[in-house]
Amino acid sequence: MSWRGDLPVACWTAGEAVSIIPVEAESTSDGVFLATHTSIPIIRRDHVGSVEGGSLVTEEQLKQAVEELPQDQPIIPILGKSGTGKSHLVRWLRAKLAPRESTRLIFVPKHRMSLRGILELILVHATSERAEELRAKVATAVDAASDEREARLRLRSTLAILVETRGTRPDRPPEESEFREYLASPEGLPALLNDPVFRDRLLDEAAPIARLVREKLSGKGADDKEDAYGFAAADLDLSVDDISKAGDSAQTVAAALASDTGLRELAAMMLNEQLGPAVGEVFGIGGDDLKQLLVELRLDLQRQGLDLLLLIEDFSIFQGIQGGLIDAITLVPTVDVPLCPMRVVMAVTTGYFVNQMPETVFTRTYKVFDLAAPAKGSGPFDPAAFAARYLNAVRVGAAEIDTQHTGGRPAPNGCERCPVREKCHRAFGQIDDIGLFPFNRSALALAMRSQAPDGEFVARDVLTRVLRPVLQRDQVELDERRFPGDAFENDFRTGALDILDNIEDQVQLHTPGNRELSDRRVRMVRFWGSEQGAHNLDPAIHEAFSVPPLEVLGAPGTARQESRPKREATAAAPVATARPSAAAGEQAASQPAQAPALVQAVDHWRATGKFVQSSRNDLRNIVHAAILNHLNLEDGYGGDAGWARGDKKLVPQFVAASSVSLDGAAAQSALVSLDHEDDDDVRVLRALAWAHTAQSWSAVPNGATLQRLCMQWVETRAAQVSEALLPAEDDDPELARLAHALLAAGKALGIPDAFKDDPISRVRAIFAVPPEASDTEARPRLRRWQSDIVGTDQKPGRDVLRQRVLRLTCYRQGAGDPLALNLPRLLRAVRDDSAHAIWPEAVPAAIRESVENIRLRIGALDQLRREAVDLVPDTSELGEDVSEVSKALNGLIAGLAPLGLSSSAVNGPELLVRARSVKSGDLKKTRGFEQAFAEWESLDANERLRVLTSDVEGPSGRVRAWLQPTLAAVRSLEAKLQAGPLSETQREHEEALTLLLAKLTELDACIVATTTSPGEGA
Repeated sequence: MSWRGDLPVACWTAGEAVSIIPVEAESTSDGVFLATHTSIPIIRRDHVGSVEGGSLVTEEQLKQAVEELPQDQPIIPILGKSGTGKSHLVRWLRAKLAPRESTRLIFVPKHRMSLRGILELILVHATSERAEELRAKVATAVDAASDEREARLRLRSTLAILVETRGTRPDRPPEESEFREYLASPEGLPALLNDPVFRDRLLDEAAPIARLVREKLSGKGADDKEDAYGFAAADLDLSVDDISKAGDSAQTVAAALASDTGLRELAAMMLNEQLGPAVGEVFGIGGDDLKQLLVELRLDLQRQGLDLLLLIEDFSIFQGIQGGLIDAITLVPTVDVPLCPMRVVMAVTTGYFVNQMPETVFTRTYKVFDLAAPAKGSGPFDPAAFAARYLNAVRVGAAEIDTQHTGGRPAPNGCERCPVREKCHRAFGQIDDIGLFPFNRSALALAMRSQAPDGEFVARDVLTRVLRPVLQRDQVELDERRFPGDAFENDFRTGALDILDNIEDQVQLHTPGNRELSDRRVRMVRFWGSEQGAHNLDPAIHEAFSVPPLEVLGAPGTARQESRPKREATAAAPVATARPSAAAGEQAASQPAQAPALVQAVDHWRATGKFVQSSRNDLRNIVHAAILNHLNLEDGYGGDAGWARGDKKLVPQFVAASSVSLDGAAAQSALVSLDHEDDDDVRVLRALAWAHTAQSWSAVPNGATLQRLCMQWVETRAAQVSEALLPAEDDDPELARLAHALLAAGKALGIPDAFKDDPISRVRAIFAVPPEASDTEARPRLRRWQSDIVGTDQKPGRDVLRQRVLRLTCYRQGAGDPLALNLPRLLRAVRDDSAHAIWPEAVPAAIRESVENIRLRIGALDQLRREAVDLVPDTSELGEDVSEVSKALNGLIAGLAPLGLSSSAVNGPELLVRARSVKSGDLKKTRGFEQAFAEWESLDANERLRVLTSDVEGPSGRVRAWLQPTLAAVRSLEAKLQAGPLSETQREHEEALTLLLAKLTELDACIVATTTSPGEGA
């Protein structure tokens, strides 16, 4: 059982909606057309050239004007924007004008009327021999160009020829004439039109050539625009995939057109000037032929004593041959050319009539009738009455309407047969005893408003975007108790913006556990409601839609009368429905009349899913602060980047900008994401915004309840954030891999603790500062290698890995420095048995790549070894301590000086200074390096890293600094002693010299080997 007893809920069938409300108005029968006709405001203007002023008249006055047209002013244009009902009004005239025996009527419909069809309509009343000849010519000519592809190609090439031969206009201003000469030259538009690369763009389905050919062969379709087809400047802003394949001239003119709007406009004008002649040549009949046809018809009718009435639903279908039509309808009868009287009524867009009609049309126009938009008109137009006629026709059905029309009777009222007529009309409203169900005035006005963003009533949009979708699509939803559904809300959402978008009011309309029923009740109140805020509707509306009212809300207009004003819902115009205030709240505590700006922003977000960026940022910060306060201030993830450097994506963190999403692109990756379609999310965000603004929950309407809701929500989200970011108590394989990678990095940087086995030392090594390098210039390869291991902002290394370890193991107060380290967890991670843990899938690839990079670099040490070996001198034959050798050498130098055997190349004091700079352990360390490099192949990885990262240059450099000049001194002295025979004085000291030479020989034996650099195997 439905609210209509045994009858279905819907009082119509969906199929009738398509029959009664087709896309093409002329496809309905005369009976349906008249049954659905509604008078719309018409502005009559006597001054043809004006588009302002005039007086409001009725259709009957238009009909009277047509009937009394003077012979010297036979034209009546019906103007208006697309979809305002111009064609409908022309058809109404056809149906209402009383037929006269002396009048021959030609009605030219706007859709599916080809060029041949138009011409044959004109010839249907012609009976002369000449007419027969013209009829044959029309059939032959148009059929010759019936192939659409061929017609497009011919029209393109014909335009190129006509522009080149007729495009120049010497009567134009000099600058325009100059540009015309270029565009009309073979290197101008003809080159572009004939170029094989640009032709695809010019012949595109949406381009003027294709559209015009399609119209001439098949007539206009329902989706075709009313304006006459032609070239616009935008059509000549051409681009192609490979311009290099185009001809040079075509490239040049295309580039010129692309860079100069004025030149494109002139080019479009020149092409449009030749469209008419081109159509005539392509289709074999043009404007001149049309003129001849009409003239011949008028001559024929004059001979018969008849007159002609021409009704044109859309003047633009004459595009290409309009010149002939204009000439024919503005031709004045003369004695030599006795034409019959002719009246012309044509629907034409305002812009085309005012801007493109020649002056001759204005001089032959009687009056102008303009379909001013009803929303701006001053007449008593009621859009609901317009809709009611169609609602009734759909209920009655096309067959019944046609039967009644054939019998000369008006269409019946479908509501007369309904068992719930009285309560339906009371609840949903009626106009002239025709019910508005399933709409009421409010729902109808809001739905219309959603389809009229500029606030104007457009008949076509109301029919095809409002009435037909609901009557066709939603009939099943009504019968299955699912109306109003998602489709209704999605179609008309913008009409009801700000109406019941307060989530707190919506929550009052919910039925717990039944989201579908709750959503339908909210839609009912938003569109069909009579008050602002949550309230029950007329019981019959609840019954019809199978949505029970809520007892807590009471009867309509009672429980909330004082705090909720009535919501006016006049259908005088789509924009006339009043918007509610932002007030919300419960019966016991209604909220202030004006909600804070951020709260209103949340309400708007609820309705549209959109925020202005400033509001989005403020609300993200509010949510972030609320959750951060519930992380016990020990998380180490709040407020800012903390210790993070480099790519922040590699460091877990909780910051408002990236961690909180409000329906944004980051909703999938954000730690906290709020959805405008989730009731709890919206309620919490709204309440937090209000509390933030008021600085007190007591100032928030229903604050106690909402505070509890927010606390639960925030605690849940804080737990989610903690689970995602805070350190876990169990062993973490990622932490283990990071710890061991950092230990390896520490060894590479020469951190002593990294080489120790105890866990505490290893932990210290992870966070230790590397020793300061003193041999940067001596060991450039080592320092570059270590810098790569440390990493940079662009290439993560040790620094980023350390930050990640801190995030996994540390706690801190807010955004400050670390307060504590989870040492037991980190101690487990540095154990040897955790070194080869399996990477968790969630670890960013960049982190894993950084660890692998450290491993690979530590495995490549050959270059570093060669660099270090070059720094170590060979001390294998130096048996004594450096200080002892230095002392003996200086004694020798002192003894030789009196004998004249010293050398100027020997600087004894300097050698002494260098010997003293060698530290006591330097020789031992140097010999240790020598031994390590000699035994390199037998060293393990740790031993190799230890020796490479030790201070090789320090001790070895000091030893080398003394050895090199010492060797030079020995060679110099040796050469001096062997230079010649001894003098008399020398002989006197022979005994002493012998003793000294013995000592020198002994010293030389110790250090002579240092003149040879150590080899690779040393």
